[in-house]
Amino acid sequence: MIEAYINNIEYFLPETIESNYEILKKKGRNNKNNKKIIKKIGIETRRITKSDTYSNDLAVKSAKKLLKSVNPNSIDYLIYCTQTPDFLIPTNACIIQNQLNLRKNIGAFDINLGCSGYIYMLSIAKSLIVSAQAKNILLITSDTYSKFIKKSDLSTKLIFSDGSTSTIVSSQKKNNSYRILDFANGTDGSGYKNFILNNFGSKFWFRPKKNGEFINMNGVEIFNFTLREIPKTVGIFLKKNNFNFNKINHFVFNQAKEFILKNLQKKMQIDEKKIIIDMKNTGNTVSSSIPLVLKRNQKKIKKGEYVLLIGFGVGLSWGVSLIKSI
Repeated sequence: MIEAYINNIEYFLPETIESNYEILKKKGRNNKNNKKIIKKIGIETRRITKSDTYSNDLAVKSAKKLLKSVNPNSIDYLIYCTQTPDFLIPTNACIIQNQLNLRKNIGAFDINLGCSGYIYMLSIAKSLIVSAQAKNILLITSDTYSKFIKKSDLSTKLIFSDGSTSTIVSSQKKNNSYRILDFANGTDGSGYKNFILNNFGSKFWFRPKKNGEFINMNGVEIFNFTLREIPKTVGIFLKKNNFNFNKINHFVFNQAKEFILKNLQKKMQIDEKKIIIDMKNTGNTVSSSIPLVLKRNQKKIKKGEYVLLIGFGVGLSWGVSLIKSI
């Protein structure tokens, strides 16, 4: 039976560092309250792109970093996940294929998903591997949410960060690989308005903007949706795979904010030592946050250990994947 493995992960973060303390200070907020706010969200600094740098630029940089250790000619497919693409037409993956000088006889396409995006990408990649359509697949995540957040919208601005990751999924394992085991996905499109950027599609293109060019997030509803759906989905998924919470060695959620992850940990009764939280100086990098955590914390994950990846957010969309370090 053909298996699929995560063999390499690299990331790129913009050089510009934005301090949440400084933002709150400029707004004239009380310093004691500022510390409480930042402790609650768990994010002190974030990375922000310059005005002339976009999602595709970050994508190319993370991919080039990865391709230093991977033969570009071995790539059979390129899948690009972004919600802030440089262009609506053409497919941005095609542009990136050319910029990376990859072979022309490969597949390349975009997917538009947020914090669940990496889970969906792994699922698609595994399907291509198992069906023998590809042996090596390049997954790229990249977003520049900062360009679409209103400066006065602190509830959103203090959370999101720009960044990109690149991953190789292969049919052959290497040292420090992860075997991709199983998936569960979920969708509740009735909540689409709880996280939306109105003026980025054809429906709103020619209408008056009325601030529609900025991301509009209903944080309370996103929080409620997360606590309602994620514990239920994870419970069903583990039962299906004859697993329990004790058998999982590490839980890697998308780095939404620490307050949400702590509430999930309590509701799901997970040992807090098993949850890897790493957003203090990177913020929420959307679809990049899960692979970013895997790469930055790879020394914490030992061979033979099981890791549960859990992504949730805009859509409303969520996904779960079980992987094993080998």
